[in-house]
Amino acid sequence: MTQYNWNSPNLKKILDLLEINKEDLDKHSSTFVPYLYLDGHRSSCIGENEVDRYKSGFNYFLRFTEILKSLGFKQLVSMVHTHRNFQVGGRIDSVKVATQESIVSNIEQLKSSNINFYGDLELYKENGFNDFYKQLISMSHNSLDSLFNHHVLINYSEKWALENLNKIDQIPEVSSIIRFTKGHVSGGWIPLKMQETTIIYSQIPSVSEFWSDDGIVTLILIAFTNWMKMKDFIGQKSYIENEREKIHKIRDIDLNYTKIKLLLNSPNTNRIIAFDATGPIEYEIG
Repeated sequence: MTQYNWNSPNLKKILDLLEINKEDLDKHSSTFVPYLYLDGHRSSCIGENEVDRYKSGFNYFLRFTEILKSLGFKQLVSMVHTHRNFQVGGRIDSVKVATQESIVSNIEQLKSSNINFYGDLELYKENGFNDFYKQLISMSHNSLDSLFNHHVLINYSEKWALENLNKIDQIPEVSSIIRFTKGHVSGGWIPLKMQETTIIYSQIPSVSEFWSDDGIVTLILIAFTNWMKMKDFIGQKSYIENEREKIHKIRDIDLNYTKIKLLLNSPNTNRIIAFDATGPIEYEIG
């Protein structure tokens, strides 16, 4: 289990760079809700087969969750797979085996969170995966003893969501989509929960071997500070005198593009891109 070290010199470097502090994190511990959209496992060439590659993604998700908890946050939404994956031969078999083996290997860690699943679980039974269906049902639990809530999208589609809005209502408002390798949200839109959502893009995939703990912390805190800066701009911004002209000049006339480098001794150099009111921000993490 990953418990992030609050005395880490790299953490101070990250907080100073992003101009945030622990008080900011504490204030928004329940309201900042990242949506972890894992991707890039099959194309990463880590592991001898698809099962191993998906298990690396599951391990990344576990590390991300524990670090998010260590920072004091209380909610996470994450995507396992969309309904469209059933259309690709053999893919669901690999996802199923990787998820089952990962659950068994990390059962105690998973039990430390409240877990709710969202998606067409019945389809697993219809396709002969009754053991997987039963395992997921047994993993769904809520306890007053747990302070962390995990909302897991699995065999998910917008169609299912629209037909089950009473279940979707349990998901909190999403603050930031964290997307890997691809710059789009495909098959994972959550109705009524993503109307004030920012997006963060990571060029390297959610492959655990590519990420240090400091790299994951940086990703979380970039998403957090970007949401902090942008949440009042989305749908409810009132411009003060001269502010509109200033933003127009920086963004539209100067075509502002900010580049920031952060050295953390990461196993892989990464590029994380966020967007604020005056244009893109590129963080190069090395």
